[in-house]
Amino acid sequence: MNIPPTSKMTNTRWDELLDHDWSESWDSLPEAPALVPGPKSAQITLRMPRSLVERVKRVAAARSLPYHALARSWIAEALRHPQTTDLVEYESEPQSEQLNIKLDRAVLDRLKERAHERGVPYHRLARIWIEAETTLAEQALGFDSTAVRPPPMKELMVLLLHATNREGESAIRGMTRLQKLLFVVEQQLKAKSSFYAFNFGPFNEEVNDTAHALEVAGFIKNSEAQSPGPPSFREMMSSVSRRASSAESGTTVVEFALSDKGHEAAERLRHSSAAYEQLFSFVESVKQEWDTSDVRDLVARVYETYPAYTEKSVIQEEVELHRRRRKSS
Repeated sequence: MNIPPTSKMTNTRWDELLDHDWSESWDSLPEAPALVPGPKSAQITLRMPRSLVERVKRVAAARSLPYHALARSWIAEALRHPQTTDLVEYESEPQSEQLNIKLDRAVLDRLKERAHERGVPYHRLARIWIEAETTLAEQALGFDSTAVRPPPMKELMVLLLHATNREGESAIRGMTRLQKLLFVVEQQLKAKSSFYAFNFGPFNEEVNDTAHALEVAGFIKNSEAQSPGPPSFREMMSSVSRRASSAESGTTVVEFALSDKGHEAAERLRHSSAAYEQLFSFVESVKQEWDTSDVRDLVARVYETYPAYTEKSVIQEEVELHRRRRKSS
């Protein structure tokens, strides 16, 4: 290839460039462009407590904003200001939810730099900022952020059926017993209650629905996972019959026991984090304290301990009569 005379470099010019000391000006040289341009945006996935995600969504709804965009704006705003305060995480529940946030590549790079300066993983730094901004936003909106939300009912039920009572039994006989034990667990967690006063004391229809869902999924002993798609007429009639028989009228006692698949799932959940291990120990302690051999003793204790949930009960006289008989015996 013929090189134009103006672009030819003599050996003398090459020698001059090679012999020159560039050390003083090296740091001032601009960064070389990337050989392959990277994407302009990137997605980060944050593991967060379920209650925190719900709080972010509630603030976003109040401000008529998408919650992903709100979380992204909080991160960008935090990067504009240096933080000198301690990094504190107030949420103690398991980080069981995911929040996917798209960030500009430059913002993500600054987040990583700031996290490196503070000596923390950048995912954790972003989560701490979001939690702090959520609390400030709730205060500005007049929201109550002190009410703790319980773990999902499915997780509580699986752990409860995996735990053993004082007799070493894990199965729970009867919907009434299952309802009342889950109610006590929720109350002892000091969580925002999902139960309400009903004909037989504290009640939550989600307990019935969750038990049915676990049975359909094959987590309840002697049940088989059903294929996806609309249920057959036979399956629908079986479901109606099962729900009717497990109503709190107590005419039929149904035993709720995890299958091997259910116990395996409970063990995976239990060992997924230190928080879940602690939650399982707590659930088992409640079960061993409250799960008595006679369900009437359990109901009477619930009525006596939580009277606000018995206002609509149609069996108050029977419960009180049983309680007096037990005291006199």
